[in-house]
Amino acid sequence: MRQIILCVMLGLLVGCETDEKAITTVLEEVERGAIIRTVSYNNGEVYVGDENSMFSLNIEEQDILDGDLLESLLIYVSFIDRTPDNGSNNIERIELETLLASDFNEGPSGLPVKTLEYSYAELLAATGLSIDQTMCRDQFRLDLELNLTDGRIFRTTNSAGTVVNNSGFFKSPFTYLINIVSPIQEAEFTGIYFMEQIEEGPLGKTFPLIPTIVRLDRGHSNNVRTITLLDIGTDDSPDIEFSIACDYAEITRYQKTKLPICLHGPDPTDRILMGPDNPPGLVDEIDDTVFELYILEGFEGYNTECDLVDSPAKFRLTKQ
Repeated sequence: MRQIILCVMLGLLVGCETDEKAITTVLEEVERGAIIRTVSYNNGEVYVGDENSMFSLNIEEQDILDGDLLESLLIYVSFIDRTPDNGSNNIERIELETLLASDFNEGPSGLPVKTLEYSYAELLAATGLSIDQTMCRDQFRLDLELNLTDGRIFRTTNSAGTVVNNSGFFKSPFTYLINIVSPIQEAEFTGIYFMEQIEEGPLGKTFPLIPTIVRLDRGHSNNVRTITLLDIGTDDSPDIEFSIACDYAEITRYQKTKLPICLHGPDPTDRILMGPDNPPGLVDEIDDTVFELYILEGFEGYNTECDLVDSPAKFRLTKQ
């Protein structure tokens, strides 16, 4: 029964019974440990100069005992200073709060759920910064550590790419970047674009069907955009999410590429993950005609045992 339910949740409506190896692998990720699944964003960014702007995220805890292994969730915050014009204000991670199992509610699936909400002012207070020490393009970072009643701890560094990636069902990266942005207009960076890869990684094209025509839509937050291929509607479509932060266009970390899986990789459901290069791609926030995305393949070592780590690849998008 659990396998059938999971097949539905994963959208495997065709061929689920014949793909037992993949399903078994996914099940084992939960049975070996636990995850914090990203259910949905209410707002994934804060706005420069607005201390009342709020980061808000809905999460769900999953373990083999349907949440009964949950003991606590430790949440840390750090600050990444990307604008040296106002001094170097990097802050190493500081404990923001600890949530106990009793702080979670029971969700519609019977699993523990919680909304994480932090205002710009709260993040400043936690890091000891003033608003004048932060600028557009800077970032707060949240890191989560899930503690189980049997003493085990789960975080990004001991979770597989199957779980960490932001494109699958689990979406459990255990870490979130909160971009400080200047709000853009709703219609900006939306519509029909021609997308081409102007620099390939070591395994060739990151997405085999590019160059092609794509559609850009507004994502879960004001400055977030998503890229969708127009010529196909299958799981082979790129699932690319990025944010506009002043003159940066930065993809969301831990997204799946469609690069070939290395044959000796142990996990048939895994993918090479990608994240932003540094710089991630420069844009003109008031001119969305042409912009570029710079990514890293095999981001932070999530490479399905392929021989690449943080390998750069670049894309250009031109409005049609």
